[in-house]
Amino acid sequence: MSSEIHKKYTVNFDKSKHEIIIGRNIVTTISNFITEETNDKRVLIVIDDFFSGEVLNSLLQELSKLEFAVRVYRFTAGKQHKNLNEAVKLYEILESNDFARDSTMIAIGGGVIGDLAGFVASTYLRGMNLIQVPTTLTAMIDSSIGGKVAINFRKTVNAIGNYYHPILNLIDLQFISSLSELDFRSGLAEIIKCSIICDRALFDTLNTNDVEVLNREEDILLKIFCRAIEIKLDHVRNDVKEQNRRLKLNYGHTLGHSVETSTGVFEEVYRHGEGVSIGMVGAAYIAGGLFNCGDRILHKHEEILKKYGLPIKVDSDKIGFERTKLLKECIRNIKKDKKRKGNKLRFILPVEIGKCEICSDVTDELISESFGYLIQ
Repeated sequence: MSSEIHKKYTVNFDKSKHEIIIGRNIVTTISNFITEETNDKRVLIVIDDFFSGEVLNSLLQELSKLEFAVRVYRFTAGKQHKNLNEAVKLYEILESNDFARDSTMIAIGGGVIGDLAGFVASTYLRGMNLIQVPTTLTAMIDSSIGGKVAINFRKTVNAIGNYYHPILNLIDLQFISSLSELDFRSGLAEIIKCSIICDRALFDTLNTNDVEVLNREEDILLKIFCRAIEIKLDHVRNDVKEQNRRLKLNYGHTLGHSVETSTGVFEEVYRHGEGVSIGMVGAAYIAGGLFNCGDRILHKHEEILKKYGLPIKVDSDKIGFERTKLLKECIRNIKKDKKRKGNKLRFILPVEIGKCEICSDVTDELISESFGYLIQ
């Protein structure tokens, strides 16, 4: 199959520079890129078991032609595996095979693999070459961009982490067709999020082209993917460590993370994008109360999210929870949010579709009310 490049972005973050390349059947071009970047021939591929057939074999053939010494670590994706034990296994492979700082780690998988491999790459010998090959929609347009890498510790998600950028981010559209309907729709939540925080035109595009998007027509997907990536780059540039503008990318995450954690830290009752979907509805509810703008924005949220088959409420009975207990657990977990400053939670709230603000004056009463609205 011939490879085709659709779009390139040159990214400058933290005095580092790398490219994001979007195309189809471009994974095998990694071999040429590594040759240009380093003389070191040692490569560790950390790959989702799901892709360890044809995709891996094609890449191994190309690397073999250029005489790379390749190790492969097949990984079963899942939040429960993003931990210290798995990180240590990778360190052991790197150390026992004399990997150096200019050796290369390639992460092929979703956000869990990108986070785990990225964290290990960022800390082994204080940083080795990293190439991200995201295979899920969420990873393509969100988690693989911006340098956040982390592992979980006990019941705290992303408790041990770093900011570390790859030397290349390769987004191959061939992986989209293999995504389950659930994973695909979950990833779309992050694109909807981007439209609500700063781009009304993208919101309208999503609203009027839902059939084409859900049918995975490549022209419309490429359009909305590129716009979402551009929005992420614009918010991360000059604010890599989330002091101001980048915080807006967390729209829906404060409430959403609490729901995800409260319903199952690693059992994943809700995919991340589903949690964000629920969290955005909760944030819109809070905005209605805080800004006295009524239910107009809330209804627009619910309308587009339902159109894409994303959850807007939590049915506690359906997922096996007692409502009162779940409410208390959500309120308890939201107080652990990493974006809090001192004892103040920082919320990203929509003023209108396409515009949001960072707010630290949301009352406990309004937070409780929003969970009451979300949890049935």
